[in-house]
Amino acid sequence: MSLRSRASLLALAAFAATVLPAAGSAAPASTSFRIVGYEYAFTSTVGSFAGTGAGNAGDTGAWNARVEHDPLSSSPTYVNGGDFQMATTSPAGSVDFVDGTFAYHGGTITMLKPGAYCTNQRYRVTGTLQDVSTSTSAGGSGAFAVTLTHYRTLLFGHCIIYKARVAGSVDFTYQQ
Repeated sequence: MSLRSRASLLALAAFAATVLPAAGSAAPASTSFRIVGYEYAFTSTVGSFAGTGAGNAGDTGAWNARVEHDPLSSSPTYVNGGDFQMATTSPAGSVDFVDGTFAYHGGTITMLKPGAYCTNQRYRVTGTLQDVSTSTSAGGSGAFAVTLTHYRTLLFGHCIIYKARVAGSVDFTYQQ
């Protein structure tokens, strides 16, 4: 795990410790989470997102993802790396984490709506997760799939993005 990934995971764990109830650690029972969040930083080849999730077995979580990709003008636009972290809590109060890395060329970013005349843009972002681990497992896999909406408006003759929201899912296969 890279230094940046460790720092992100530590920050996410510190955040989770303040919003999730304290209890013993156990692997998340949920293998699929509905996630929502916002893009909080971006360059032409990296997007950073964070939000919350609700699992199929009742777990809840706070997540963070950094998605490295080709420039959006590329066709196709491949996901080239990055990392995903989630701090989880079970309905009984057990706390755990899930982290993994995005596989090189293991996903794409596809424009769904170009946003003509400065209307909102929509993209489909998919990525294969590898090296998925929890407190009790390692070597798992996963899939990240969200719709990214860039909310845009004209301001003094320039089209600006004032908010970027994501909604979708993340699925995991945990290994022992």
